[in-house]
Amino acid sequence: MHANENGDERVLIISSDCHAGTLPSQYNDYMPAKYHDAANAWWVQYTREMMSRVGTFFDQEAVEAYDAKAGDAGRYRRETLENPMLAASDKDLIAMLADPTNPFAPRRGEWDPIVRMKELDDDGTAGEVIFPQMAPFGAGLMQYRHAVTPELNLAGCRAYNRWLADLCKANPARMAGVALVNVDDIDTTVQEIRDAKAWGLWGGVLLPTSTGEHPFYHHPRYEPLWAVCEELDMPIQTHSGWSPDYGDVECATAMFISEVDMWAQRPFTAMMWSGVFERHPKLKYVLTEAGIGWVLEKLRVLEFKAQDPIFKHFTRGLSLGPTGYFQQNCYLGASFLKPHEARFRHELGVEKIMWGSDYPHLEGTWPNTMKALTETFGDYPEQEIRDILGLNAARIYGFDVEALRPVAAEIGPTIAEIRGQA
Repeated sequence: MHANENGDERVLIISSDCHAGTLPSQYNDYMPAKYHDAANAWWVQYTREMMSRVGTFFDQEAVEAYDAKAGDAGRYRRETLENPMLAASDKDLIAMLADPTNPFAPRRGEWDPIVRMKELDDDGTAGEVIFPQMAPFGAGLMQYRHAVTPELNLAGCRAYNRWLADLCKANPARMAGVALVNVDDIDTTVQEIRDAKAWGLWGGVLLPTSTGEHPFYHHPRYEPLWAVCEELDMPIQTHSGWSPDYGDVECATAMFISEVDMWAQRPFTAMMWSGVFERHPKLKYVLTEAGIGWVLEKLRVLEFKAQDPIFKHFTRGLSLGPTGYFQQNCYLGASFLKPHEARFRHELGVEKIMWGSDYPHLEGTWPNTMKALTETFGDYPEQEIRDILGLNAARIYGFDVEALRPVAAEIGPTIAEIRGQA
């Protein structure tokens, strides 16, 4: 990596947690025409749900500001909430999603590669692992939350994967796209993973946090899924974003926010006890935006159960304990890592932790990443800074460090800047 004027090598930053998604009309270009009407109807339903959560998922002031200048569109939003039957046309609602000033619409950087690279450059991020923002029929982070047929679910996953593969072609060395799959038919899922890798999505596979009406991940039906991901070196990933539908009550969103990380943590237990990690020692499992402080207590409890003679039958066929499997197979996508959790890094293993900005989500560090980095890493040893901010992700996902060095030399911060000394 090139040195700056102070002789200090700039830091390669790879965000282990970024998001991308495009406009509904663009997704239609990636799925057969027979699904377009159903997809448009789903987007209308989804947007109405999001609009109903003003003040919870969305900032009330931003929405009021949009209403004040949006004229008929703002009136349409309010009337739709007050009485959906008053809506002039569902097409108007879809059109709102294409308005960049609309707080419910995707940010331009989510789907425009030029804007995206500019915003990531300004934030000092040279590489990124890309998770879905939202895909047709809720495929991805919201899968199996509402009833969708397996056919539509698969169409949504395929449309997203094909679109994301095209987005990643803009900067293939910098973008590790994560493929969406469902678990309705495992043979189909295996083929989708092979196709995604062939299309250039090498950031792994997003494991649905819920399996809907299917058995959970301790069941043998998923064995071909684990095998193909180990074979192709495609990390299995879970990401916060799913929780049950808590109903139309005032505290529903509070319940969602309180439990959303818990559901993303759950597959670890299923995979550990069912011997997935025993049979597939090279399989990588990454838990992203699910916190990291919980891991030590979870492992303590699981070790107690594994070692207690009463539960000896739990460990039949397992050569390692829970902590051993965590160390062998698991990694942490530590989104917008805060000081109170980062203090566990040595107990967990510095080599396990990958920082993430959560771009372009409002709860993440973008566009104020430097301030966040100084707050958390300001007094860390240099090597730990470099490992957590980028080198761990490069090793775990397979980023080409040599290809990213010129990028980091241009946009990356120095160690002095991260320490607040520049």
